Amino acid sequence: MTALLTRVRIWLPDAPGVLGSVAAAIGAVQGNVIGLEVLERESGVAIDELVVELPDVDGSVEALCRGVRSVPGVGIEEVTKLDAAALDREDTVLAAAAAILQAAIPSAAMTALTGNLISLFGLSWLAVADNSLERFSEVHGDVPPARWVAAFAHGARSGTDPANDTTGSGVFVEPLPEAAVTVCGGRATPLRRRERREIALLAMVAARFMDALGRGDHGRATA
Repeated sequence: MTALLTRVRIWLPDAPGVLGSVAAAIGAVQGNVIGLEVLERESGVAIDELVVELPDVDGSVEALCRGVRSVPGVGIEEVTKLDAAALDREDTVLAAAAAILQAAIPSAAMTALTGNLISLFGLSWLAVADNSLERFSEVHGDVPPARWVAAFAHGARSGTDPANDTTGSGVFVEPLPEAAVTVCGGRATPLRRRERREIALLAMVAARFMDALGRGDHGRATA
């Protein structure tokens, strides 16, 4: 029987034995946990991302979800079917960084950054703006108005810990000072702390590489 690879993002009490109970519930529906990433831990709650191998039969994903939800205090944030290339999260992020560093000109580095951010993090929209967030030079998807993005960025900066304040938010605003632009994007589901760190690191790689190539902007025409 062929296998179906599924990524399941869950929240659960950050307490001994709970993750084991989740694994047992998955095993009870013939699922096999082959990958685990902890995305966030705070105030007694953990956000974990599991890669689960399931029998490729009708109803297997629904059975998986029922099993996970049967564990007290555990909920499901997102379920995504995967291909084998998406198994190793660290490898995909490293591959994205390598793609940026293979660019010959700053505009190609920016293209590699934006394309990888969209695909790696499942973004429904992405935009490149000037550092004042007054206008966009590049847009993908249904992008909110620039003034909305600017207000979001201002609110994040006014928080006690803007780098880690991710509760309920699927939006990020990441300045690239060396390139004199800001990259922002969003999706319906929250971006967790590990994802935000990965976005920030990829943005830093792109900005510094573009600067090393000898230009302060990404060489694109303003829309």
